[in-house]
Amino acid sequence: MPERTCEYHAQVEENHGRQPWVCRIRGDSGLILGSGTLLGDRHVLTCAHVIDRAAGRKGAWTAAPPAGRVQVDLVRLPRLPARSARVATGGWVPVGADGRGDIALLELSDPVPGGPGAELRRLPLWEKRVYAFGFPKEFSDGETVHAVLSGETNERMQMNPNPASPGLWVRSGFSGAAAVDNETGYVVGMVVSYYSDPAAGRSYMIPVDTLLNHLPLLEAWVVGDSSVDQELTSMGTGREDGEFARLTARFFARRSPENVLVVVTGPPTSTISATVRRAVVLSNRQFRPSSAGPAAGERDPSVPPLGSIDLALDATGKPPRELAERILGFVGVAEPVTAGPADRRLGDKAPRALLIDGVDESSDPKELVADVIGPIVDRAAERDLRVLVGFRSPAVGLRLALLARRIAGLREAEGLARAHQREVEAHLTGLPPMTPRATRLRIRLTTLLAAAREPDPGPLLEHLAAVEHSTDRALHEVARLRRELTARATEHQQLRGLLDAHRARAVAGGWTEHQGLGRSYRRAHDLLWAGPCDLAEATEAVHAYAEAVRRILGEPQEGVPS
Repeated sequence: MPERTCEYHAQVEENHGRQPWVCRIRGDSGLILGSGTLLGDRHVLTCAHVIDRAAGRKGAWTAAPPAGRVQVDLVRLPRLPARSARVATGGWVPVGADGRGDIALLELSDPVPGGPGAELRRLPLWEKRVYAFGFPKEFSDGETVHAVLSGETNERMQMNPNPASPGLWVRSGFSGAAAVDNETGYVVGMVVSYYSDPAAGRSYMIPVDTLLNHLPLLEAWVVGDSSVDQELTSMGTGREDGEFARLTARFFARRSPENVLVVVTGPPTSTISATVRRAVVLSNRQFRPSSAGPAAGERDPSVPPLGSIDLALDATGKPPRELAERILGFVGVAEPVTAGPADRRLGDKAPRALLIDGVDESSDPKELVADVIGPIVDRAAERDLRVLVGFRSPAVGLRLALLARRIAGLREAEGLARAHQREVEAHLTGLPPMTPRATRLRIRLTTLLAAAREPDPGPLLEHLAAVEHSTDRALHEVARLRRELTARATEHQQLRGLLDAHRARAVAGGWTEHQGLGRSYRRAHDLLWAGPCDLAEATEAVHAYAEAVRRILGEPQEGVPS
């Protein structure tokens, strides 16, 4: 990891939650317009619509930036006076007709001593917990709101209110605020819009990659590595493989039951290699051409969704340790990679969607497969990752080693699933069946290993690809089964808790001897405790008892306004 990033990480930890770069933006009359983020010592990042509002403009998406100035308060540096600011040269990206953009970079009239500005960072964003500090009209000194990031909408990430802090949501006054990663303290985006309905509570942020797509000069304040290696950023003008493009798009769009896709790309000049680069570029928020648009994947089945590949690496000529550091550094791990055997954090922390190309042209392909790729694919099904592993040559030995590892993992996963199923069968009937596949796949692997030693291996490559695919599907299915078993066991336990809670309410109300209520309780209790039960039947019985308790206590029926 670059030294500059490590130094900044220490600074981020020291200032986490009380960052000095928070700005409040006001008009000439003193009216609070929104929030902003100090970058360096004299630039502020905010929304274009905030500045348009100061100029009395609304919806003027074709207009040049306003010539007037706004006032910027450095709210965490109260000893410093407010500064005036105007849009910097080249710092204006108004809201487009398609709803994209809405970015403004301001230049302050006077620099801020010490340059305490924020630095931006690309991080994987799915289900990331963030917070933002804005200035709603009720709290002119500012308020912190926590949110959880979810899906992509247009080119923005949806921010859902954090269930741990109900009643707090992004609203007017938060536009332009930094979206800060709870875990690392890095700025990962900018709050840009919100739903006015508090019941919805949803808002949106522009990720750092998208900010860079619109305003490349922001690169000066970005720390950490790019989400794409330079070698993979050129789509070129060569032909692509349409069938492979659709397969890759389906894979990263999560429309196929797979976790690991092993691909032989051929040399960088091949059509498959060109198709891989195309998928990387078109999925990336920073590098996708504006002509493609954020919704291109909805119209063209060969285009992966925007943001669907978190990190894309080219392993050519690179040592495994460097690649491991890239992966862990990208997800915000500051500590160095451990020496020796595989770093277990790779399996725990690898991003949700990862592409590693040129594996067999790494400086040490065997170590790369064993100590970097191996730990990641070990957890791919369990964590429901999407990992594309690209080889330039058939690389039979490397692929067989990886396949043997995955089949061994499948055997272990099937054993855990069987044990889990036996536990749940003690309480529930109608569980999904399990079809063991590890033994048959192990036999097929033995055949492949024998064929690889023959002078004429025959259709080895086709059979190897088929077993790789079957093994991945089997691992995916076992992981899905274990998640289903866990969900059903959890629901069963929750029903027991719900029944106990309503029983306690009936007892507190003095209704323990009520005949009808007793029958309803015993039916639900016997289903949940006397032996294996049908979950749907038990759910119906518990809800019937809960409704009976509500009626006898004189409470309104659930779902009916009081």
